Amino acid sequence: MVNERISAKDLVFSVGGTILGGAEDLNFSVTADNEEAYEAGNYFPVDIVDGKKHIAGTINRAWIDNETLNSLFPPDTGLWPLFTITGTVTSGKSPGRNFSINDAKFDSFDVNSLALEGHAKNAMPFKALNWKLEE
Repeated sequence: MVNERISAKDLVFSVGGTILGGAEDLNFSVTADNEEAYEAGNYFPVDIVDGKKHIAGTINRAWIDNETLNSLFPPDTGLWPLFTITGTVTSGKSPGRNFSINDAKFDSFDVNSLALEGHAKNAMPFKALNWKLEE
């Protein structure tokens, strides 16, 4: 099920080009539910086709610019926007390459869980819609 597990460093979070913070460490996996394709009347599959893809991971030791976050998204809404994560791969099939995770969103986010200087006290799980390795 798991196609690739990746660890990364030098991470930056941004929304619409505005940098909101970063992190020291990130782990994520990309999985796909591949499915067999059958022809009518055939008991054996004729092809394996790509199915649904899932991108999920955890950000550790994150820090967030609270002033910028609050100016873009008022704290009373409690909503974290879709964001982009960029960084450098440290393990997996392509160490040293830069990557981006696009349209990511934290599974749960509470501004009150951040320390006053914007450091996250806990790991922050997220899901994303897409990712790519830079050439």
